[in-house]
Amino acid sequence: MTIINNFTFVVLTYNHSNYILEHLESIKYLIDNYGNGIAVDIIVADDASRDDTVALTKFWVEKNSYLFRRITVLSDGTNRGTCKNLTLALENLATDYCKLTAGDDVYSYENLFFEAKKIYGNHILSGLPLNLINGTIVDTQFDLFNLFATNIIYKNSPYLVRLQRINFFNSPSIFYTASALLNKDIINFVNQYSVTEDYPLQIKMAEIYKPLKFVQVEKIFVYYRRTANSTYLVKNSQFNRDKVDIFNYLIKSESNIFGKLLLRNRLFCYNLGNRYLKKAFNLSFYLYGFGVLKNIIFILNKVKKFDKQLDKHQSHYDLMALNARNYNI
Repeated sequence: MTIINNFTFVVLTYNHSNYILEHLESIKYLIDNYGNGIAVDIIVADDASRDDTVALTKFWVEKNSYLFRRITVLSDGTNRGTCKNLTLALENLATDYCKLTAGDDVYSYENLFFEAKKIYGNHILSGLPLNLINGTIVDTQFDLFNLFATNIIYKNSPYLVRLQRINFFNSPSIFYTASALLNKDIINFVNQYSVTEDYPLQIKMAEIYKPLKFVQVEKIFVYYRRTANSTYLVKNSQFNRDKVDIFNYLIKSESNIFGKLLLRNRLFCYNLGNRYLKKAFNLSFYLYGFGVLKNIIFILNKVKKFDKQLDKHQSHYDLMALNARNYNI
């Protein structure tokens, strides 16, 4: 059985002063409960926060330095955007296993180190989603349904096909193999974009690793915090520009005529101003809908069987929030 000897928590921060201590406390929980015998590093890369994120991070790591083999806090005051902030952090990655998160999300109580072993022999590993909104763990029935649907619909297709078509994945729940994150071609590709790092990262991985090996774990690893300050809302114009550039890249690199047509149609619909027309004219939407209907029994059974244990996750988050408040700052 694969044994994890080392692990890095990679934390990307931007104006997370209201949340960073909860995030860091959830890391502490994992190390205290499951990290015995594991050399743990932490890399915090801040993208020129205008609040106290960096000061709070430095305060916390000084108080809890005993948890880590190596601590790296990158905070030169330069606003690079999420993509370049990520690749800057990865320049300091020196372990075989790692997990990327934003500094406003919170880790669950699951043994992350044990689950991370399952990435061995694979390229991408994903948990399942739960949202965190105003201190409450929120059921994500829609996301859960569509994540299961995506995995079932595209289970026999190359991973790149699911990225070209309508698909669902939950970025906070995903592990990437460290060798992919250190691949120069992947890093250079991600650096071409501004705030959308997960989609181009997976696209380039799917182009390089054939077949790309994906594994789904039916556990909650991370609570995805949704706020009015989420990047896709605050930096909406940059997010939209990234999506258009990604569509254009996929169109240019697709050699299949039908595949190229579907991508051109998706880009056309993405640029429409009316949200109803975006779906009505989207050919991929109908293909995805057909896939859902074809597999509806399997999808519903998966959703029904998964026990989200909301009360247990809420209790865990409440503990992390309490621990964060106990610091005298």
